[in-house]
Amino acid sequence: MSRKVWYCPTCGYEVGSRGRCHACGERLVPSPLPELESGPDDDEVGYRLDQWDDETRGRLIEALIDRGVSHRFEEEELVVLSVDEAEVDAIVAEVTGEGSEAAEEGELVEGAGSRPAESRVGQDLYDAAGRLRDDPTDMQADVDIGEASASVFTLDYLPGLDEDELAAVGRVTRRLLGALGADEALEDEIRHQAEVLCRLVAPSAGKAEAEAERGRARLEAAAKQKGRPLELAGGGRSGPSRGELAPDLVPEDADLASESDGLDEPEEEEEGAGELVYELDEWLPEQRVELSMLLEQAGVAHRWDGTDLAVAELDETLVDGLFEQVHGLTDDDDEARYRLIEELFGSVDRLANDPADIERQQAFLDSVGVVEQPTPVGLDDAYWWRVRSQGHTLKAAIEGGSRSDEISREAALLAEMLHEMV
Repeated sequence: MSRKVWYCPTCGYEVGSRGRCHACGERLVPSPLPELESGPDDDEVGYRLDQWDDETRGRLIEALIDRGVSHRFEEEELVVLSVDEAEVDAIVAEVTGEGSEAAEEGELVEGAGSRPAESRVGQDLYDAAGRLRDDPTDMQADVDIGEASASVFTLDYLPGLDEDELAAVGRVTRRLLGALGADEALEDEIRHQAEVLCRLVAPSAGKAEAEAERGRARLEAAAKQKGRPLELAGGGRSGPSRGELAPDLVPEDADLASESDGLDEPEEEEEGAGELVYELDEWLPEQRVELSMLLEQAGVAHRWDGTDLAVAELDETLVDGLFEQVHGLTDDDDEARYRLIEELFGSVDRLANDPADIERQQAFLDSVGVVEQPTPVGLDDAYWWRVRSQGHTLKAAIEGGSRSDEISREAALLAEMLHEMV
């Protein structure tokens, strides 16, 4: 079933819902053409527009509509039917002021049937992560995520993602692989990291809107269950973690952002508006995604404007508490955490030398809880998962009454791993 779309003639973007443009703030215009439905790759042609400016994109969209050319956008790629290729080439030449040579040289056009490997990698990674999100025990998805990640780590570009977002995809993929490779089942962690990865890579896979709708559905369900409002005081429903995915959700007040760092000093909007804004531009992309997920689960109405987050003033305490649950934001506690890790190292090192000593066993059991905390800053996620898994193994050996030599062996292995950290 074809989908109705709205577009901004000034900035050249099409979306699946009415509202205002995320870039210029002007109201979106309903298109008389339904969105081109997805079909066989051989029947479609893709035009890469990631190097185009907004004004030229706007002229292109209006020209396509004026001539009745069915099309759709997959992030930065315009897709049309192969039978319309000649006409679109002419339109491209008109709106850019260039001849067809650029298209023939591959600067603007490439067949959708032979899309670049980067596009396929993004799709493969999204598909595998999506299956793990639904079923963290899916062994085939485990294999597929490993194969897709091998390509991700060699790329310096993925369609629809900027440099920071690509780096975030790499970090989260490593965390997911670490959870999948742990000695014990970490289904909740697998599901969580797969969810974050899906949202990060969705623009490259052409699934950005689907992820945004998924987030909205989760928010609506949680808000209904908790009896919370779905809208902020200023109006407008919750948006996804990438503000550009839903232009209709951008606040009309262009002076919304504050001068604060966004974490400790939220700025109140106009007096009486009842909203607070956090500037989160210094956060990592995956941290903003995780925060969106937490807000949705808590049923907290919110709005993203790029990297700025708006919430109701009454929700300040709740939102501040959610900040503490975001991976890697406990910088103030790093020194204390490393002291706990040093204490764990000392207890496990002593235990390895005298595994039958009850007091030393208890000292380890009292200190091993530190491995349940998020990965320490500066440490590889996969390595921390190994430490956590080994801590669990040693704890199980003690509580299960294993032989002293087994406890000593497991303690020595954990001590060796911790020694590299302290």
